[in-house]
Amino acid sequence: MKKLLARFWAQRNYRAAAIVGLLAIGWLFSGLFVNGDESPETDGRGHAPMAKTASESMRVRARDSHAQPYSARVVVNSRTEPNRSVRLRAELDGVVTVLPVAEGTAVAAGDVICEIEAEDRQERLELARAAYKKAEIDYAGATKLKGKGLQSESAMAQFEVTLASASADLKRARVDVENLKIRAPFAGVVNSHAVELGDFIRRGEECANLLDMNPMLVVGEVAETEVGQLLPGALASARLHGGQLVEGRLRYVSQQADSVTRAYKVEVALENAGGHLRSGVSARLALPTGEVMAHRLPGSLLTLDDRGDLGVRILDEENRVRFANVQMVSDGETGVWVTGLPAQSRLITVGQEYVTEGEQVQVELEESAGDLLAPGSVGRETGVGEGGISEASDVSATEGADR
Repeated sequence: MKKLLARFWAQRNYRAAAIVGLLAIGWLFSGLFVNGDESPETDGRGHAPMAKTASESMRVRARDSHAQPYSARVVVNSRTEPNRSVRLRAELDGVVTVLPVAEGTAVAAGDVICEIEAEDRQERLELARAAYKKAEIDYAGATKLKGKGLQSESAMAQFEVTLASASADLKRARVDVENLKIRAPFAGVVNSHAVELGDFIRRGEECANLLDMNPMLVVGEVAETEVGQLLPGALASARLHGGQLVEGRLRYVSQQADSVTRAYKVEVALENAGGHLRSGVSARLALPTGEVMAHRLPGSLLTLDDRGDLGVRILDEENRVRFANVQMVSDGETGVWVTGLPAQSRLITVGQEYVTEGEQVQVELEESAGDLLAPGSVGRETGVGEGGISEASDVSATEGADR
């Protein structure tokens, strides 16, 4: 062993490593003797630690918020549609000779949209008139003879049949002549022609497509969980794809859910006397569901509790931190509207993530920023976020037309 130690010590590298190792071990064990005799109730200098004073409590910023009336809405994806869309069809066979109205032209009720070649239909009408006139004369003569007892009942019946047949033929000939001109059943816009001049059209085939553009409809679908909250006849608004905000009345709520989406169709009628609204435009439709008392606050104040429920941190009368669960009813660029808070609440705006439930804090009050007018009705809303609908607007958890 002595020879082994002597050989080890003779090596310079081993000797240096052994010295460094012994110094390191000694430094590690020195802490046991230096602090081991100190009481855990002292601060290292023999003094008991001082209790946390009020001056050392957490300092936060807060502001007072007051509940305001807010018109709750359901926002759904939607599209514009014409009030009516009709395919005008031919009621007899023939060649198209006249298309008096160009595509995209507004027409009045009764205007001619397509005209079919008459062929011999006008002559058939004249023939039917003559036959009917003769049948009338024959019937009148037979009636006089019957009055003199010179006409049998069977002969009179035959004259009646002939007169009725002539009357039916005359009416059919008149209808055929009238059907040569396909007319608009209501005022609207000729959206497209299905035939060209010279085309042969058969009975039942389409001649043109006519749209009724006033009123214009905004059509969407609302989830089954929220359709019961809608107020038929209430004022609604829609923000079109180009940013235009339009208003109308909720005129229709379907009583039957779609078999696939399980959502209910809704329609809002918009005034379009000037024809400035077009069909097929995407829109965000806001439908009123009633008025609630809500607070407007920045979205950054929202947080989650241990159960994952949404809420905010508020202060009580003793400036102690409380967690209040909230329900979000609207989300926009200028803030969120929530319910569930007391009518008057003191919200922690700075430092809410560094305090805990029940902790008493020092408060620096900010000027209230929540006194902006709530959108009491959709009709008064014009700004993004505060308007009827914003790009980021999301009322409650529903996206009716997204389903």
